Amino acid sequence: MSEGTQVRLCYERTGPSDRPVVVLIHGLGGQLTDWPAPAIARFVEAGYQVLTYDQRDSGLSTRLTSVGIPDLLSIYMGRHELAPYTLADMADDLLELLDHLEIEGVHLVGVSMGAMVAQQFLIEQPKRVLSMISMLGTTGRAGVGQPSEMALAALMNPNAEEPLELVVGRPRSMLERQTILDRIDRAAARLAEAGIHDPGATVRQLSAILASPDRSTVLATLEALPSLVVHGIIDPLVNVSGGVDTFRVLAGSRLLLFADLGHDLPAWCWDRLATEMLATIGKVGG
Repeated sequence: MSEGTQVRLCYERTGPSDRPVVVLIHGLGGQLTDWPAPAIARFVEAGYQVLTYDQRDSGLSTRLTSVGIPDLLSIYMGRHELAPYTLADMADDLLELLDHLEIEGVHLVGVSMGAMVAQQFLIEQPKRVLSMISMLGTTGRAGVGQPSEMALAALMNPNAEEPLELVVGRPRSMLERQTILDRIDRAAARLAEAGIHDPGATVRQLSAILASPDRSTVLATLEALPSLVVHGIIDPLVNVSGGVDTFRVLAGSRLLLFADLGHDLPAWCWDRLATEMLATIGKVGG
């Protein structure tokens, strides 16, 4: 665990401690254990150390249960002060973790909300980001990266029989569907073993997204760095326009689109994905 001003983060380091660090930042409700072990192994085999962590209100990190469940509708309508925290606070959590571990420059890899946190970290700490990989994310610009009506309904009205991950993941087969369900079960078991029951956690994280400002203008002013933007063309939770906008504003970035990819990173895309990520990170020269 890492202790910050208010938040304690659960983290894991994989690979030699003297190697360049790749930080993997997961999305809404995601846990560090959700990252595929083969993907982490690819980075380690290529000579990197991998840092994974649970963000606040996820996994085994600090839960802000004392603030209750925020009023998402009011926050969406503009009452941003009602959100208990923003993406900037979550980026500050990462900064405190890196300072605690005495890690200076990092390669950032974020997915979904994790991509948004990575973007915010880049805005606040550009000198500490060696490369950026933004997957299934958006810039916060109005009108881009918006969820479909189906995805929004699943997000606002969770259904245990058809969880959000299945609705937005768009699995192509029963095997992919079962893989998502197994991941959900493993995540739930990890929380149950730790005695954690916190139905308001993902609502608080979602409120942070809604209450955070557009990042596109500031991102467009930053110096170019090796960057890769990844998105699924059929992503119903974060429309592909969010990825395209990220590519547009990130100087030095490349865009990788998968035609059959929803809001998930299934096994079939990881070989190409890992190759492209390592190519991006490798441009820094270690």
